[in-house]
Amino acid sequence: MAKLSILVPVTVRDEPPKTLLSLLAERPAPDIEILVAAEAETAERLDLAALGVIDSRIRIVTSPATLKTELALWSFAIEASRGDWLTLIRPADMIDTQLLAIADFVSGKLGLVDAIAWNALAISADAEPGRSSSVAIPTKFDLAELDKTEMLKAFYLWEGAGNLPKMPFGLYHGLLRREFCLSVDRSIRESGRQHDLPQWEWAARTVLMSEKLVFCSRPLSTIDGKTYRVPPTYMTRGDFPFHGGIGITAALAEIQFSVFAEMGALWSGSQENFVRACVYDCMTESDPQRFNDRCNAYYAAIRQWEGGQHAALFRPQFVGERVPDTRRGLNGNLLFVDRHIAGARDAQEFYDVIRNFLVPIGIVCGKPAETPAAAA
Repeated sequence: MAKLSILVPVTVRDEPPKTLLSLLAERPAPDIEILVAAEAETAERLDLAALGVIDSRIRIVTSPATLKTELALWSFAIEASRGDWLTLIRPADMIDTQLLAIADFVSGKLGLVDAIAWNALAISADAEPGRSSSVAIPTKFDLAELDKTEMLKAFYLWEGAGNLPKMPFGLYHGLLRREFCLSVDRSIRESGRQHDLPQWEWAARTVLMSEKLVFCSRPLSTIDGKTYRVPPTYMTRGDFPFHGGIGITAALAEIQFSVFAEMGALWSGSQENFVRACVYDCMTESDPQRFNDRCNAYYAAIRQWEGGQHAALFRPQFVGERVPDTRRGLNGNLLFVDRHIAGARDAQEFYDVIRNFLVPIGIVCGKPAETPAAAA
């Protein structure tokens, strides 16, 4: 039985994950499985079966039934998996295959851990080549147990948030213990929720249902960063005005509200913090017309929420296209590098470059660094 399952769900909107699988195949890690999951029609159209020859650790699983949403596809992949630990990435992302070493080390040191997270770097494939911009890479590599209460406040009360909470735990670019993962999946299935924002549904339930959370400062993956677009399927409620048709902040609020409603509790989101996050979400839009449209949609929802008493807090300002950060070199605990370092075009190539100067996983797990003589 595999100790680690890397899940790669493929939707009708994705390209075949050939590059991802080829890069993962270059990294020996015998105790993992790479599980590619799709509907049968999508698998046939993309010829996913042909990708199985890239590596013996790859399994292609297909659902003969039509899955209504991406959330359902994730559940299908989890059900088909075999690993003691599970993580999930999308076809254009990249992840380190040595995750299992960190999971083993953390378990040996702290006992039963439900979720492990790390700094996942978002790298946009749309970044213009030749235009200078920076990516900040954390240089710290410590492993630390985080306080669940602080994570709940960061996520559900939006403390210190931008347009999204600063809470890294979940299945997407996170590592979950199998039994815990299955319990979260069961809660989603029993709720009957169906939508195409699965990473946030999983984040909401992971932080709520977990007991022990561990964070690794070292980056272990890169995300194919994309601008939010209204998903094909999102959920709305008659008793709550925010939803995924407005913006990502509103989409996450609907998930939070619904999770609380399942427990018979009322979600308020710490009103001032949440409205500020809505403002930030509007200000991420650089097109004047789309900015106005988003502001109007948020303002209408805020006017409906709790009698409109928080509407005066909503004061977004149009800032247009932001000036890119062009810093280079070490600044505190961050190393600023060129977004296109060594010609990296996307998230996968970026991680393939930076992994050469990240702290080795062995050192993260407490092993002494090799001396030149030992390495020879």
